[in-house]
Amino acid sequence: MVAVTGWILFAVWVAGLLPSVITIVWNTLRRKTQQLAEPAQWPRLSVIVPSRNEGPNIEAALRSLLETDYPHVEIIAINDRSDDETGEIIDRLASDDERVKVVHITDFPDGWLGKNHAMALGARESSGEWLLFTDGDVLFEPDTFRRSVNYAVTSRIDHLCLMPRMLRGGYWEDALVAFFGLLFALGLFVWLVPTRLRQVYVGVGAFNLVRRSAYEVMGGHEPIRLDVMDDVKLGKLVKLFDFRQHFLRAEEFVQVRWQDSAWGVIRGLEKNAFASMNYSLTMLAATTCLFGLMFISPYVMISLFPDERCLGYAATLLFVHVVYALLGSVFGSGWKVAPVLTFSAVGILFAFWRSAYVTLRQGGIRWRDTFYPLDTLRKNIFR
Repeated sequence: MVAVTGWILFAVWVAGLLPSVITIVWNTLRRKTQQLAEPAQWPRLSVIVPSRNEGPNIEAALRSLLETDYPHVEIIAINDRSDDETGEIIDRLASDDERVKVVHITDFPDGWLGKNHAMALGARESSGEWLLFTDGDVLFEPDTFRRSVNYAVTSRIDHLCLMPRMLRGGYWEDALVAFFGLLFALGLFVWLVPTRLRQVYVGVGAFNLVRRSAYEVMGGHEPIRLDVMDDVKLGKLVKLFDFRQHFLRAEEFVQVRWQDSAWGVIRGLEKNAFASMNYSLTMLAATTCLFGLMFISPYVMISLFPDERCLGYAATLLFVHVVYALLGSVFGSGWKVAPVLTFSAVGILFAFWRSAYVTLRQGGIRWRDTFYPLDTLRKNIFR
């Protein structure tokens, strides 16, 4: 029974991970666009960049946008109630380039999360046939928009997500980021994203490219106005309206440093982690048990049965560590994080429980210096 259980666990890992890993490794923006002919006429693109207190990052991010070779582009740069130099930097860059349109937000209406409102306002202020929602710390290569818009138009899709390459940080920061990539591959079934299955969807905050006509039919950000998981839920909205969605890996075309340290990664999950569990302790407890089964039980069984009965568990550990190293290399963290897979799993699990503790203790979340009560958030989860 011990041997059979080990091989069953191995089969579950392979079935759950391998199709996604193949998709992530193979489906890159470069590979998918290198043979595409350019369209006779490029559609107008609006890049919507909501930023709050992004003073250290916003100039580099906007300059990378301004270096694009895309022929018809406007940049909607939104200063969302910043109390640092973000607004001044945006204004200065806009004065030098007419492609930049600045929106300053001093407050926002009740019933909205600040960032969701900023993106909705940016969409209303834009004029493009395609809308790209991104963040104020993301860096782009000059030909990113030509490639991505060409792919979206040629493929006749309505929503394109690009997974960015993560800029390197410290070792433990990179290890946690790589583990998050492993969870992404394990949990989202990305090879099924192009299908009509409404239960399978994806959204990426660094790069959500949406056809304007589809965005307006869906009601824009209005249906997800109070959902913390705004990027992912935009992808869910696309699928619920039966629009077409694709996912590609950006490689060097889109890059971002998620957080500035390992502790930054843990704190960075404070807002989203418990929200991804629909603010449910039951779901979080079940996820914890699943973590134990998937990541810890192989070590326990090998220590208890150090003979041929543990071969399935050993194969499981070898497979998962190899995939973790591969995804670390693919997403930018590097393969050297492979030995600390288990520590990374514990670290991310701690981040989820910390998120739940902080959210429950304060009765809601504080985001961009605004407090949102938990009851309100629970009532407005977009399902």
